[in-house]
Order: sequence, then structure tokens, then C-alpha cells
Amino acid sequence: MPSFDIDRNDLLLIRQALEEDDVALVAFLEDYHASEIADLCGKISPEARERIVNVLPSDVASEVLAEMSEEHHPEEILFNLNPEKRSEIVEELDYDDATDLISQMDEEDQQEVLQDLDEEDASNIRALLSYAEDTAGGLMNTEIIKVNINFTKKEALDEIIRQSEEMEDFYIYVTDDQDILQGFLSVKEVLKSRMDVHVADMVNRDFVYVKAGMDQEEVARLFSQYNLTSIRWWMTD
Repeated sequence: MPSFDIDRNDLLLIRQALEEDDVALVAFLEDYHASEIADLCGKISPEARERIVNVLPSDVASEVLAEMSEEHHPEEILFNLNPEKRSEIVEELDYDDATDLISQMDEEDQQEVLQDLDEEDASNIRALLSYAEDTAGGLMNTEIIKVNINFTKKEALDEIIRQSEEMEDFYIYVTDDQDILQGFLSVKEVLKSRMDVHVADMVNRDFVYVKAGMDQEEVARLFSQYNLTSIRWWMTD
């Protein structure tokens, strides 16, 4: 995935798109990664930022808010959304990201957001809100997969698949006959797929990777740009 630097052309295009209807605006934004949209939001008015988050699909909007700079007050944008959209976005966020946003609201607004969530999500976020920001509890993500020690393999796999529906996954490298990287496989998708499905039908070709010789500062920039907790590397000639 290429690097992204905002230039005058990007600003011109986003301002033109904001003059169009919501359908055209969403179509324009589809060409940008969530972190790039967050960067663009830093160059436009608060009203325009709020409109963008409101028209985006909730899964994308959640990533944009998580990436947005604190100085642009993503928590205010989140709170100002209609309750249904707001809840959808919070439920798309990892618990630690949701907690970071909600913790920036005053207590009354926090309670209003939490009361609209399902019981499990609200309980997990309340637990994280109770920890100081600089403690281990304040940093952790409570999304884990648990299985009972007495489960059979089939029961355990069924439970892993059920619990992982709303969670991030880890991946398997996919190569061709020349050992050239083609993409990645989601373990969850492998487990869920039929036995006769081919790897080519499951492979995810949209990914960020680095070559082994890439400068460490460029690697660090990619971590920051795309909100990565880990990155895939690939040895090439």
C-alpha cells in the first residue's frame, strides 16, 4: 500500500466532494484508507469532519475516529451522531479504542453513550474506564477468546469461530510456485470454509508488508500511518 502525503490536490478533491451529495462523497472516500481519511479530516472544518464520519459505513467510520488526532476531538464527533449510528461505531471499535474515545467525554455524556450499547460491550468499556490511563488495565484490550477445558476439539473450534466473529484475526502467508508473496489467509476463514474450497478463493490480497531491507524509519512510519500493532515482512532478492 503506498504512502500518503496530503497535498493541494487532495484538499481540492475533498472540498469538491463535500459539495456533492452523500452518495458521491462516499464514493470519493472509497479510494482512501481510513488513516488517510483521518489525515484529510484534519484539514477541513469540524462540520465537514462530522458529515464524513456520519456518511461512512460504521466499520470504516470507527477506524477513522480511532485514527483521528485528539486535537480534532473525535469524541465530540462520536457523541454528536444519532444514537443508532453512534452505537454501531462503538461496537465496531476495539474496546481499548472505544474506551479512549469515551474517556474524553464528560461523565454524563459517557453514560448516555454506554446506555445505548448492549450489556456486554457496555460492561467491558466501563471496566476499562475504571482504570487509570497509564496503568496496565488502562492499556489492555479485553477482547479475548475463551474455551472450556472440557470441550471436545469440535466444540472448541465452534466456540472459537463464534467468539471471533467481531475480533481481529491472525494470518497465514500465501505464496505462488516461485515463492512470491500473493497475500494472506485468515485463520478464521480457513476454519469456517468447506473442505473443498481452494486457497485462491480465500486469499486476501489487500495488505501492508515491508521488505527485509526497508529502513527502520519507514517501517515506523507505516506502523503509525496504518495503525498497525504488527507488520508482515517479506524476504526478496
